[in-house]
Amino acid sequence: MVDLAALDVGPYPRDPQEITTTPSWALARYLEGMRLSSVLPLPVDIDSRFVVPYVGGWAFPFPEEKLTETFWDTFDEETKGLVAGYTTSARWHQDFSISQGLYIQAMVFESVAAAQAAAVALHRRGFGPNAISEPVRSARHPDALMLWRADQQRVTGWMATGRFVIKVSSWSDENVELEISDQAAVLPLADKALTVTAERLAAHTPTPLDRLQSVPVDPDGMFARVLPIGRENGGVRRFPSVRDAYGFLHGTIDLVDTRRMNDEAGVDRVADGKSTVYRTRDATSARWFLTEAGHDKFLRPIEGPVGLPTADCYETLRPRSGSRYFCGVSHDRYVAVVASNQQSDVLQAISSQYAILVSAG
Repeated sequence: MVDLAALDVGPYPRDPQEITTTPSWALARYLEGMRLSSVLPLPVDIDSRFVVPYVGGWAFPFPEEKLTETFWDTFDEETKGLVAGYTTSARWHQDFSISQGLYIQAMVFESVAAAQAAAVALHRRGFGPNAISEPVRSARHPDALMLWRADQQRVTGWMATGRFVIKVSSWSDENVELEISDQAAVLPLADKALTVTAERLAAHTPTPLDRLQSVPVDPDGMFARVLPIGRENGGVRRFPSVRDAYGFLHGTIDLVDTRRMNDEAGVDRVADGKSTVYRTRDATSARWFLTEAGHDKFLRPIEGPVGLPTADCYETLRPRSGSRYFCGVSHDRYVAVVASNQQSDVLQAISSQYAILVSAG
């Protein structure tokens, strides 16, 4: 039996965070964008070679986020009526010089007219005022507005469909490196991305504007269970993300293995904050998931926090890893993982996370 009061949680909480039941308009927009993660295709669904994440999957706008800083100065003007969006991207290979990339974005607008106007405005802006590009036609989508940029070996297209604008971009860094110009190497992928994304969006009904702030913020109790994100690195305080198992795969480093583990453990919801919390099928699945996560040749076991023998902690030897230390713990059907570059911090964080899971029930 773990004595929660005796755990060293450092600056972290012991109890689940309180989540507002009535979101602000800004938070409601962000949550609407996050829901698109379940709809937007993974780049690997377009071509099986896209298994290396590029900039991850992310919803926008975050509460407090200024999109003119995230994108460019005229973004707000060109996307009037924007409610929210989601972006995903991936590459073939870790070595950019022998790789090809794919970027997919969907934005939902207040009206069909707003979406159509935004697609035209975004296409007009193109790659920016100083870029040299030329129009190109889609073989599948006559309404798509597409541009070819030879110096980047990149095709980018915008297409309005209902209340949505789809943006896709396909490019070949390998051809840039080899000084080869081959539009045919990237245009079919952009076309396919438009097709698959449009089909997915056609089956998705965006939340009516007058109901956005009525959608429960935390119906599954996942936000409450995740270790909250503070301002450790300065800047905007980030609200956690909650996605289904498919949506979580956007930006996943080891996509194939993560998908396998999620399927076998019955993961249906994942929350990301300072920690990552997975909801599995049952307690047995949670314990299996935690053990399976430790079967990695790049992980070296380290001593866990005092008073929490069920925690599994490791130092990673993986090159280019974002954090040096990792700890995981399970409680009931939930698994939580935290990461840090400081060993003392990761031990306190996982102790806090365990106390939160137990207190949340």
